[in-house]
Parts: sequence; C-alpha cells; structure tokens
Amino acid sequence: MATNDINRLIANAAKSTLRPLGCKQKGTSRTWLDCHPLWVGVIEFQPHSWSNGSFLNAGACWLWYEKDYFSFDEGYRVEAFKRFENDEQFTEAAVALAMRAHDEVLKLRARFSSLERIAAHLKTKDFSDIWCNYHAAIAATLTNDFAHATKRFVAVAESPEAYPWAIELKDRSSKLQALAANPAQFLDAISRIVESSRTRLRLS
Repeated sequence: MATNDINRLIANAAKSTLRPLGCKQKGTSRTWLDCHPLWVGVIEFQPHSWSNGSFLNAGACWLWYEKDYFSFDEGYRVEAFKRFENDEQFTEAAVALAMRAHDEVLKLRARFSSLERIAAHLKTKDFSDIWCNYHAAIAATLTNDFAHATKRFVAVAESPEAYPWAIELKDRSSKLQALAANPAQFLDAISRIVESSRTRLRLS
C-alpha cells in the first residue's frame, strides 16, 4: 500500500475521534493539535523510517519559549509501532491508535487544566534537565511561588550545558528572572513570548 493510502486511513480514523474534541489536523500531516492558552497538545501518528505503519506520540508543548517547531515537553511515545499488513488489518489498527489518541487528549486536558495544576506538575520534576528547570521557573513565577521559581532559575544558570541554544536559554532565563519581582512586567513578557510562539507555529 502507498504511504498516501496509509496516511488517508490514519486521517479518517483521527477525524472521527479527535475532530469532535476540537483538535485540528496540522495541514495534511499526521499531526493533530489541541490548542490552549499556554500550551498545545501534540498528537503525532509518527511514521517509521523503514516500514509502513505508525507509532503514536502524545504530549504537551509549552508556549512560553519562542520557537517555530512543536516539541514534546511533556509526554511522548504512548503506543508502539503498528505495522501495516493489509488494508483491513491497518484500518482497525488506525482506529485503535485514534481511540488511544482521543484518551491521551483528555488526559492532557485534565492534567493541565489550570496554571496551578501545570505549576504543581512541573514542581515535581527533578533538577537535572535545563528545560524542565526553565519551564518550572516560568510556571512557578506565574503562580507566585517565588521561592521555587528562584531555585529553578538558579538551576538554569548553573546548568553545565554549554551549547549555543543553552547559552541563549540561560540569557533568556536571566532576563525573565530579573522581571519576576514585578508581576505585571513578568506577565507582559510571557504574554509576548506566547503570542510570538503562536504566530510562529501558526496557531489560532
């Protein structure tokens, strides 16, 4: 079966389960998006490099860091590869993947239904990852948990990561930390970053 036919089977299955939830397909790709003010749910029916079929990835992409690509900041692989064997078999497999995607969207919505829940979740993350520290610092500041925010901002600054992207992230984090004492200025800065991310990602 041609890749386009497999894409069609996946799209048909996803439309019946994700579209009623308000999710939107990203163009004609295998990616579906569930948009929220500060994050977007990303559902990806990921193809395999060498075999016909699909994995299923699901997670949340935080919007308070400017970027023109979608990332799995929370979550990722939720279903192993489903190989195409024949039309009937893969139609059933696509429906099963779409149903799992439906459930994952609802789980993400429940887990991140408020800024407070987002901040509480990120607060549980360990301090070993510079990105986790950045995201947790932003959420903590937005919920007025300044003590925890300070710890996370410090962890970003002290990260051993020295790649160009890490240096840029540390600089951004430092500038935002300087605004944390003024909630209005901090909120304005985050709002501008989120709007820029939405524009770059072409989100409504």
